[in-house]
Amino acid sequence: MKLKSLLIIERLSIPGNLRFILRGLLPLVLFLILIAVSGCTEAQQKDSTPQLKASNFSFDSSPVKYVYVNGVELGYREFGSGEPLLLIMGFGGTMNAWNETFVWALSQEYRVIIFDNRGVGYSSDSGENYSLELFASDTAGLLETLEVQKTSVFGTAMGASIAQELALNYPEKVDKLIFSSAVYSVDAPEAGLLKKMFQSFAGNSEMSPALRRQADANLKWNGTYERLPEIRSETLLLIGTEDEYAPPGITLAMAEELPEAHIIVFENAKHSGERYLPDKYSKATLDFLKEGELADLKDRTPFSNGFEDL
Repeated sequence: MKLKSLLIIERLSIPGNLRFILRGLLPLVLFLILIAVSGCTEAQQKDSTPQLKASNFSFDSSPVKYVYVNGVELGYREFGSGEPLLLIMGFGGTMNAWNETFVWALSQEYRVIIFDNRGVGYSSDSGENYSLELFASDTAGLLETLEVQKTSVFGTAMGASIAQELALNYPEKVDKLIFSSAVYSVDAPEAGLLKKMFQSFAGNSEMSPALRRQADANLKWNGTYERLPEIRSETLLLIGTEDEYAPPGITLAMAEELPEAHIIVFENAKHSGERYLPDKYSKATLDFLKEGELADLKDRTPFSNGFEDL
């Protein structure tokens, strides 16, 4: 593992609960980060993300189009131009659940593709049992039909799990990866609340069949922990200190196994923070994709060669 960089957003301080939640070496790493950036002015330490405006932007500005993949129709939309950036939605969500400001900001630099997983929103359902591997196969089929040879991928929550399977099973299609509120398995020790949620949905007959099958797919997922070292894509992990479903300890555990990992911790943020912190999450994503501020951070932090150097 080579953790390239780790950054605390909002305030350059170490929350007490973060010391307990995150594993092993993280408190020391955070301390080193504070040393590395202690020369910054107060103005530089404050988040300088501009408040983005997208008053004329809406998802309806791009018509829903369809592709036929693995026996189902997948509905999708596209925004912007340039290199492709695929967004994969989380559990139960449709593509319209993405924060519009977040998508708008990304579309200023990239060709952003959003879509509905099978069985939700504009996508049809074949009635077969779901698996995260099947969702990844659907995603790969979407890219192939759109003639996208290779793309960077942003996955949130369950979408990050799908993105992991996509990177492992179709590595030739994946450039850079961004995971928001990711887990490597619902059986991770810190993921107890997430697992209980999936169990509740899977066993609730009042829920839609598609939602129940999504929950069941997550419960039956074998996870990726032992396979994470096989992911060769440079990866950015975004996490909030108050994420109850994917606590920061899981993010650190993943970073320890990924060959090239960056972590950005958003203090006081909760699950899938791009929903309510679109400016900060889009800026972090764009900086990573363009190798801007994250590259600068990597160059000046004393642990750029990994934990083993501490």
